[in-house]
Amino acid sequence: MIDEEVPVLIVGGGGCGLTASLFLSDLGVRHLLVERRESTSVLPRAHYLNQRTMEIFRQHGVAEDVYALSAPLAHMSEVAWRTSLAGDGELDARDLHRMDSFGGGSTAAPYAADSPCPSTNLPQHRLEPLLRRHAEERAPGMVRFHHLMEEFTQDADGVTARITDRATGTTRTVRARYLLGADGGRGIGDTLGVTMDGDGGSWNVISVHFSADLSRWWSGDKVLITNFVSPDGGLVSRYGMVAMGPGWGLASQEWALHFHLPAGIELDLGEEATVARVRELLKLPELDVTVHQVSRYTPEAVIARTFRVGRVLLAGDAAHRQPPATGLGLNTAVQDAHNAAWKLAAVLGGTAGEELLDSYESERLPVARRSMEWAMFAFRNHGVLHAGLGLMPGAPPETTRANFRALFADTPMGDTLRARTAEVFATQRVEYQAHDIEIGFHYDRGALVPDGTPRPPLDPMGSVHHPVTRPGHRLPHAWLTRGAERLSTQDLVGRSGGFVLITGPDGDAWRLAAKETAEAYGVPLEVVAVGTADEPAGFRDEDGTWSAVRGTGDDGAVLVRPDQHIAWRATRAGAHPERELAAAVRRALGHPDPAPAAGATA
Repeated sequence: MIDEEVPVLIVGGGGCGLTASLFLSDLGVRHLLVERRESTSVLPRAHYLNQRTMEIFRQHGVAEDVYALSAPLAHMSEVAWRTSLAGDGELDARDLHRMDSFGGGSTAAPYAADSPCPSTNLPQHRLEPLLRRHAEERAPGMVRFHHLMEEFTQDADGVTARITDRATGTTRTVRARYLLGADGGRGIGDTLGVTMDGDGGSWNVISVHFSADLSRWWSGDKVLITNFVSPDGGLVSRYGMVAMGPGWGLASQEWALHFHLPAGIELDLGEEATVARVRELLKLPELDVTVHQVSRYTPEAVIARTFRVGRVLLAGDAAHRQPPATGLGLNTAVQDAHNAAWKLAAVLGGTAGEELLDSYESERLPVARRSMEWAMFAFRNHGVLHAGLGLMPGAPPETTRANFRALFADTPMGDTLRARTAEVFATQRVEYQAHDIEIGFHYDRGALVPDGTPRPPLDPMGSVHHPVTRPGHRLPHAWLTRGAERLSTQDLVGRSGGFVLITGPDGDAWRLAAKETAEAYGVPLEVVAVGTADEPAGFRDEDGTWSAVRGTGDDGAVLVRPDQHIAWRATRAGAHPERELAAAVRRALGHPDPAPAAGATA
């Protein structure tokens, strides 16, 4: 007996599942979310929110609430490397390198030019309650924590799941047309027989979440992350710390300290031993420390061979897991949910065929693989930095200390060693200045119409972004004005699932074409004209940015999907714009091309 029926069942109430819930609510899709835990995460593990994720949050009315709690750019614009946080020895508390980061300092101009949203920092234990509140407000009674999916089966028409309320022990049977697996890899993929390929992990990472007043010693008010390379050697000589708020910069009260343990080594992780370890590593023997959580995890770089099995879609950690470097895990998960949500809405709403869901995998799997590989590359590059300091595996402590003395010496060789350090450490921009990796991902095939143009050049170090309207790419940001109104091109795409056709000042032919196409396919399709002068019916390209990137003539058009990616573009209006646009929307919705009429010739 079926106790409850919903179009979509979301399993997992972390960042991926909660964002999928609020996206589906905005798209008018009824759904049920179940999460086995009693509450949202108590760990601050994921914390960096890149510009693309913040753009998605802006589209769905969440960004302002995130910014109200998160780190202002002024307090996350630098990453530091030091020998230790404090201490009074000759090699203690010495700077090794500093790097502008995340859109601050020297990176400010390109980050600000390419997005209306700054990147920010909000740890998972503060972000998830915010997302949960939004999800519950938009889907009252349908976001259920402390509920466990015991098992599920699927058939040609849907998914049947047994859900247990862990508070009461009551089990109900839920029937859904589709299941979105966002359970962090805790069983849905295994049940489906999905293989995960990649590196299963060879590091043992300990994370300590604690409170302490470090305002006298922290690396600076602009610093979000400090990486430590200790000259002392010992069991833990490479470790890192992240400010975790709720104040920021020197005012941060909470911190996350991460360090690796060699294989086969076990530590006492009890509270007293952990406090002693924190004091030892920071060289603050009298520091007042309150430990909140100690966790252990093994970074992986694995990806599912498929993101869709029948009526089940895998997203977030259920589909791909990567090391924390570059902060791509949670961000990629949110972007998975964004991609899947509009497609599920289109299929369930009848405007698209189920074939559209095939494009979820063809689009997201290559992006997730690139993110996974990049994260592992950035993670391992820290070893290159250590080699750049002259550190060699197995070297005796006296040799390591001698290397550090030479590095800091006021000698010509000291100058050379410091110059080498600066050059080698600059390569870690692949983690802290990965601007193009964060916002430049694109889709080569899927719910789009390729136009045969080459992709823009890729910066091999992942920093330089080239905005384009090539199909499959994210809609470039440009500021537009209409009277007193000022908005981003991205703001033209609302949260309710419609397409947008952006035309030039001579795009009148597209208006009738859009009206006919919208009626034919039952999909909202808004036409927006953008020109270089004030026009009653359109927007003004404020500083010429849109004209520089639009890739069309004044009578051309760019079709934008509900997830702000380009579906199609026409450089000029042809003889039959209504046919061109109808064909583009049909392809973007996953409909097959119509069969040739009887008797038609090629």
